[in-house]
Amino acid sequence: MEMDDESQLVLKAQEGNVEAFMILAKKYEQPVFRLLYRLTKNREDAADLTQETMLKAFRAIKEFKLKSSFNTWLHRIAVNLALNFIKKHQNQKSQMEYLDNLKNEEQEVPVFSSPEEVSISEEFRINLEKAIEELPLAYRTTFSLIVFQGMSHQEAARILGCSENTVSWRMHEARKMLKERLKPFLNLKQEV
Repeated sequence: MEMDDESQLVLKAQEGNVEAFMILAKKYEQPVFRLLYRLTKNREDAADLTQETMLKAFRAIKEFKLKSSFNTWLHRIAVNLALNFIKKHQNQKSQMEYLDNLKNEEQEVPVFSSPEEVSISEEFRINLEKAIEELPLAYRTTFSLIVFQGMSHQEAARILGCSENTVSWRMHEARKMLKERLKPFLNLKQEV
């Protein structure tokens, strides 16, 4: 979909054309879900928040000023809802529930030549996921937008309502924290 086509759909949606909004929602439903899943670590919560994001966007479409892209505006709604949700439910999920969710997720396991490599790879994945989850919320959100959503620093800054320098700093700090938390595992992996 070209940007002009998207702008036309937004204008039609602002005039009350539900079909135009549905086309936009369908285009962005999966990227929004993936972001929300990375932030909440729970498929049901991510699905609920995705639905809530779309509903909120539908209700607020008339106020959208087209100063940013629809994608940026929609992701900002999603991030704000996720941050509020996480703050509200932060202490409700135990570490065991988190690990259970990780184990239940459908993950493709690459083909390795030995059981040791499979074990090390799985251990690394679990440690990486845990390290990302343990990042402070602002860093985890920034990291997820850049790494998992493939956004530029400029796009992430618009969504988060901060400067590109802040995004760059958060990415730098997030990488440092991840490297530090994974250092024991990385040393183990190099010895094998």
